Amino acid sequence: MVSPRLRRGQSLLLVLLLHLRLCFLHLGTCHRAQKKQADGTRALARTMEKNNNNNNNNNNHAILVDASRFWFNYRHAANTLAMYKTIKRFGIPDENIILMVADDYACNSRNVRPGEVFTDDSGYENNVYTEDIEVDYRGDEVTPANVLKVLLDAHYDSGSSSFAKDASDDDSNSILLNLPNSKRLRTDEHSNILFYLTGHGGDEFLKFQDQKEITSMDLQNAFTKMHAMKRYNELLFVVDTCQAGTMFKRFNGLRNIIAVASSMKDENSYAHGTRNDIGLAVSDRFTRFLYEYLKSENAEEITLREVFAKAQSPQMKRYLMSTVQVDWSNYGEGRALNDVKVGDFFANVRVRGHRRGSDARKSNDDKVEEEVYATILPGFATASRFSSSEKLV
Repeated sequence: MVSPRLRRGQSLLLVLLLHLRLCFLHLGTCHRAQKKQADGTRALARTMEKNNNNNNNNNNHAILVDASRFWFNYRHAANTLAMYKTIKRFGIPDENIILMVADDYACNSRNVRPGEVFTDDSGYENNVYTEDIEVDYRGDEVTPANVLKVLLDAHYDSGSSSFAKDASDDDSNSILLNLPNSKRLRTDEHSNILFYLTGHGGDEFLKFQDQKEITSMDLQNAFTKMHAMKRYNELLFVVDTCQAGTMFKRFNGLRNIIAVASSMKDENSYAHGTRNDIGLAVSDRFTRFLYEYLKSENAEEITLREVFAKAQSPQMKRYLMSTVQVDWSNYGEGRALNDVKVGDFFANVRVRGHRRGSDARKSNDDKVEEEVYATILPGFATASRFSSSEKLV
């Protein structure tokens, strides 16, 4: 007769064996899953390498900055998110984008459409705050110091004696922070960078959250260091604020930098209309022109000179109520100016349809121009062709 103690021992042994079997089965499943994941990762890496070899615009990056907080500055966040949507549509992935938004307007209690941000005066089709948004810096993280740190990839702790310095500086009191890549601009000497700023500004400064400022000299120094550190190949600086042109007043001796601003000294930059359900303007005129114009067919192939010429035309100046400033003086190395295209900064993978020849382009110009201006300027007469000699009514 088997004793009760022996039976309990046999039962425990059986349970232990069963547990060990389950463990081995689990380990085998995990190993197969890891192997499958590793195979998938290697396949993805091969695909990415192949795409990189076939695409000469695979190293484009962007820094998009909304510097304003408070509900009445809704439009500045909408500007930035609209630019974010534009470059995402052109193929720049989130890992190449640093998105800074100083306030969370989508979740503000005064937002009648929670979780949404719009750039149109009416309707709910053009929501720019969608599920694929990846905000890298938000709220109090959006500061001049963090912008400069991102530009220089010089992320030191707040106790450091220098908030934006290149990595070669010797300072024993500085501690380099181990930030995730999503908060770092991982560029090199082959990278093209789009740097977009919007907010409230004045003569040679742009305010951050009504507390601090970034100045023209700050940017001059940062860009000079970036070139010395081989942080970029070409850089397009776009700023939409009052007296925006003064933000590149100090730009001297820089390399391969194009700067464009919504207004000149002593000029304001104006908002576009008011949305009734929100009670605020939801976009600024210059940024609105830019992202609407880039909805044109084959927009990646349009030259920057053409875009800026449209922005400086009498028709658009009447709409903007300001004078767009463009500075090419620090762009001289390498390509001819007429070869610099929208896709060189706003796109990562060029989705090319048929390349428009000179004759096809000439035949389409009036139609594209008419459509773009009709979109930007509600009520504009679309029945007749729009020519550069006509005036807005």
